[in-house]
Amino acid sequence: MVNEDKVKLMTKLAIYESTKGKKQLNISKYYKRDYVRYNMFKTAVTATLAFFMILGGYILINAEELLLKLNEMDLLHEAIKLGIIYAVFVIGYMVIARLVYARKYEKVKPDVIIYNHNLKKLKEMYDKEEKEMKERRAGRGVTLENDNLNNY
Repeated sequence: MVNEDKVKLMTKLAIYESTKGKKQLNISKYYKRDYVRYNMFKTAVTATLAFFMILGGYILINAEELLLKLNEMDLLHEAIKLGIIYAVFVIGYMVIARLVYARKYEKVKPDVIIYNHNLKKLKEMYDKEEKEMKERRAGRGVTLENDNLNNY
């Protein structure tokens, strides 16, 4: 006999898993701090690559002007200035990433809590059904191989 409540709950869980649950369950595998740090690290690497690509583009566009001023430039001063710009660029992106990923984790949390609650309800339904089946079998004096295997 089909238990309608169990089928409805299973359908609800399957729909969640196949839609937004894919991403949300992957996010929920991490602690919030680990998830945010991991994504901040990815952001730092990406921001570094972007910075050097922008710097390379600037150097290519202004190559002639830079070569003409090369002897007059204080290279140490320019390197320090470039380092400060790089630090501000990367730190700015990391602050934004921290805010975005912390908020994203918090937004996902309630849906995952509901999903876990529904999984618990489904497990309780299965446990209750299994208990009833064992009681019926015991009442009839019927034992199955699976019942004997569970005792070991």
